[in-house]
Amino acid sequence: MEASKYAPIKSGVSNMDFLRGLGKALVALTVSALILIPAFLTFYPHPTPADVQPKIISGNELAVIFGSARKSVTALQLVELSEDGRAILSKRLQFKAEDYPFVHYQITNRHPGTVIYLIWQTADKPGEIKNTRLYWSGDKVTSINMDKFEEWSGNITELGLDIYGDLREEPLFVESLTVEPYSWGAVTSTILSEWTAFHGWDQTSINHLGGTPQNPVLSPTMAGAAWSGLALLLLIIPYIFTKNHNVIAYSVAIFIPWVGLDLLWQGELDTQLKETKHLFAGKTQHEKHLAETDSKLYSYAQHLKDEVLPKPGARIFLLHNSRGHNYTRLRTQFHLLPHNIYNYGSLPQTQHTRPGDFILALGKIPGLGFNPKLSALTWGKNNSLTVTQIDQTPVGTLYQLKDD
Repeated sequence: MEASKYAPIKSGVSNMDFLRGLGKALVALTVSALILIPAFLTFYPHPTPADVQPKIISGNELAVIFGSARKSVTALQLVELSEDGRAILSKRLQFKAEDYPFVHYQITNRHPGTVIYLIWQTADKPGEIKNTRLYWSGDKVTSINMDKFEEWSGNITELGLDIYGDLREEPLFVESLTVEPYSWGAVTSTILSEWTAFHGWDQTSINHLGGTPQNPVLSPTMAGAAWSGLALLLLIIPYIFTKNHNVIAYSVAIFIPWVGLDLLWQGELDTQLKETKHLFAGKTQHEKHLAETDSKLYSYAQHLKDEVLPKPGARIFLLHNSRGHNYTRLRTQFHLLPHNIYNYGSLPQTQHTRPGDFILALGKIPGLGFNPKLSALTWGKNNSLTVTQIDQTPVGTLYQLKDD
């Protein structure tokens, strides 16, 4: 017998080769992180350190302007919103905004459906409330970079929270608000908060991490690319001339940052799944529409269909101050079906209208006016239609064309 007939078949990659490549990639990624993190923090734009200390506001120090709350030793327990679904908590204090570019907040027992804004006033514009949204990221301390807001300037005289939405029959615990000067810890905390904050699911979320706040400290995608890119460079340089490249190590150096980004995306998806289940599970289609974020459009369309418009088949020209495909106008059109909706433009198209048609103006439309004395809808230079105002709400106004 020929010995070669029974010779073992050589595998392309042995377990040892894989482990060796994995080890090299992990070392390269570690070195890459140790280089990039200090470099980023060192060159991150920051003011000259001032001799200031963080200011910590315990929850029980906040005055309750709207809503109902109880105070404990350190926290404020918000148990009920006002009749219009709002709570305002604030504290008067004095500090220079430029000395404190970071704000940390800890609000526990909060769910993604509760909308919270940080509010403040300045000495140069008393009575003018400025705000920015505070995104949900669990019960941990969350940070926000205030230096990116032009309104965060001058002498701050009041700081607080403006809370909207539904507490879902559970109290909200405001543990603390802290303003902090520049530090590496504050920058790092803000980056992690931005990456893990829940911003809500939209039509593009399936493809990428969406909803990132404007002017983030650092994009997770850019951070992942830099981390992987430098690690690849560290792996490739020693073998440029020998051409003894380790494909496994290169692949792992790309794969691990990629998985990290995917885990952030998956965290956003998991939170949205829980929120969607809470809002819609076990409800009828009507109840689901009422639970949506745009429920006011559904309620308005139902009001028109049930109480104002004739039976399905009416011709409705829908006007909105937007160009092209706009969510508000398209969603309203959907809810008004099966009526005949002509959803184009922001001004009436007289060449297509006829007596008996309806014109629905959503919101305020610049240049479009209604003269009740003349029963005329007017716009531009001498353009008008003789109409009757049928219905008016904060969402929209409905007119019906009459014979001239």
